Amino acid sequence: MTDLVTVIVPVYNTEKYIKKCVDSILGQTYTELEVILVDDGSTDSCPRICDSYAERDSRVRVIHKENGGLSDARNAALDIVSGSYVTFVDGDDYIEKNYVEYLYSLIKKYGADMSICSYKSVDADGKPVGSPAKCGKEFVMDRKQAFFELLSRKYFSNSACFRLFKTEHFRDIRFPKGRIFEDVATVYKTMFLCDRVAFGGEALYYYLFRRGSISRNEYTPAREDAVIFGEQMARDITEMYPELRKIADCRCFDSYVTFLKDVDREGYPDKWTEAWEKLKSKRKTVLTYGSSGIKRKVIALASYFGKII
Repeated sequence: MTDLVTVIVPVYNTEKYIKKCVDSILGQTYTELEVILVDDGSTDSCPRICDSYAERDSRVRVIHKENGGLSDARNAALDIVSGSYVTFVDGDDYIEKNYVEYLYSLIKKYGADMSICSYKSVDADGKPVGSPAKCGKEFVMDRKQAFFELLSRKYFSNSACFRLFKTEHFRDIRFPKGRIFEDVATVYKTMFLCDRVAFGGEALYYYLFRRGSISRNEYTPAREDAVIFGEQMARDITEMYPELRKIADCRCFDSYVTFLKDVDREGYPDKWTEAWEKLKSKRKTVLTYGSSGIKRKVIALASYFGKII
């Protein structure tokens, strides 16, 4: 445990959850930590809570700033980060006590540039929500295989959480300010800088499922970011690895399905029709490609019987 690891925590009006979050970080078995709490213009008691942690623990640094959104909060911390490695924990989530040590050990064990673990979705009482993420496996990937797994989403997704990055990978990379689905736009770019990526199936990150969170709000035109960023990711990856075109098409198919589920068809008919035509252009690939997955195949097949999702 010789490398300093920075944990970045964006904080915005999460006074009900922030203490559990920060306590879980400060209680890590890996103690060489820098914890940056970014108060993103909170209007509740979060600013005071953040300052109180900095007063009690020298490892904690606090940034107070005007509200700029999740990307802007993360970027503010990346501008002052001191650790050799960095991980992100959202202010309403929490982690197991060996989360950092586990991710760090994967990097050292496999000589990897990035490590990823699994996670659990829970409600405010800590009860599981939905099916648990896949657990148990541990393996290392070269860059091409890592991109395949990212696009397939079998073991992990685009989330910036439950990963340990080399801080140097963010030298020229930042999250897009003022946009949503910011992880889709950003995480894959850091993977271009990795020769090896390690995955461990231990579920050590607890993702709090809140119906009021950004990912579950009612549709707004900004939700098109999921499509825009998903398509850009597919283009960038397949430019380097053309052989991943089919799995990239499947990933784009997913973003079209999500968009069509959320969009108000009558309120945004042009956007809805555009996404529907894009979905149709990918469904044959989904049905014929062996690695596309059963769920995608069922949705693709159903789409032939009408405009249903």
